[in-house]
Amino acid sequence: MENQQEIATPDNITSDKVRSQALKVGTTKWLAHTALFTSIALLMKVIGQIGTLSNNFKITPIYTVWLLAAASLGPVGGATVCFTSDLLIALIFPAGVFNPFITIVWTLYGLTAGLLFKYFPVKSYTVKLVVAGAISAVLFTFILDSLAIWGWCKYYLNLKSYFGNGKNAIFGVYMLTRLFQLVVALANIPVAVALLPVLNRLKLLPPLTKKYKKSEEKLCPISL
Repeated sequence: MENQQEIATPDNITSDKVRSQALKVGTTKWLAHTALFTSIALLMKVIGQIGTLSNNFKITPIYTVWLLAAASLGPVGGATVCFTSDLLIALIFPAGVFNPFITIVWTLYGLTAGLLFKYFPVKSYTVKLVVAGAISAVLFTFILDSLAIWGWCKYYLNLKSYFGNGKNAIFGVYMLTRLFQLVVALANIPVAVALLPVLNRLKLLPPLTKKYKKSEEKLCPISL
């Protein structure tokens, strides 16, 4: 007489709710990690101030921290870290007139990087971070940051066009000089990728697990 017993193996145990390693927004642990990333970002900002070669060229590791914060804390956490660290460094180490548009740009940097890392449809932390870092660097470090500074100059200098003679040529010239900062931002990406295993060991990254459909949930029958 044969009886069948249903035994669930590790490969076919599934759940509608996938347990995530990612921190939940608003929890005490999430707030603690947000504060930690913000503190590290402030330190990197200070290093960036020391490594300032010109108004448009800073050797800074801040992008590494921002990318890792976005990967670990998600879009809300990434935006919070970018906003807080940029605002505090402007208050602690003011360099000229505070430009709120730049702070908005960096906040969007963290938000966008977090969204790309979370939703880009690949099962690879490395690919996710490279895509998030590259798109964020081009869109925010190069394009929107340049536009934010140009807009602030226009407000104070009363510029009338993007390109032209004298003061009106600032935007075009600035876009060219911002290419150096774009290189710095892109150079931060491999550093951030190299640190991904550390975040993974600390269980601070969302899991790369597959969600099975209910039709695929099967139990292995074994004859006894």
